[in-house]
Amino acid sequence: MTDRGICHLSFVNGHGRDPAVQELAKLWPKAQLTEDAEAKRPYQHQIFSQEKSKKPLHLHLRGTNFQVRVWSALLQVPMGALVSYGTLAELAGKPKASRAVGTAVGHNPIAYLIPCHRVIRQMGQFGNYHWGVTRKKAMIGWEAAHV
Repeated sequence: MTDRGICHLSFVNGHGRDPAVQELAKLWPKAQLTEDAEAKRPYQHQIFSQEKSKKPLHLHLRGTNFQVRVWSALLQVPMGALVSYGTLAELAGKPKASRAVGTAVGHNPIAYLIPCHRVIRQMGQFGNYHWGVTRKKAMIGWEAAHV
């Protein structure tokens, strides 16, 4: 988090938290990283609680105009729904840019909140996911069960 909002959210894989912290440091090279469990707790509860909060979460995104447009389009995909890269390209206003959309999706710095896991290939394949296809399938299944 920064004073402006959530700037990074990722999953910790079987390698511990060090790779996730290193990724954060790489994305924000001039930031002074400090851990504050108390400051994070309300956000963790709001993000991962099954209770729907009406309080908006503020995001602090850094990316190209195109990336931000793609991430904004992802926020319009409802929970439990899936879209293809081509459809997401249309939602982002660039219908012929599905490959570039894939790259922007892959650079999403805020996993789960910006739901890049809801993007699949045109033929219905799950495709790649930064944190593994098993996690992607689990999130898609969890969402489908809750809508």
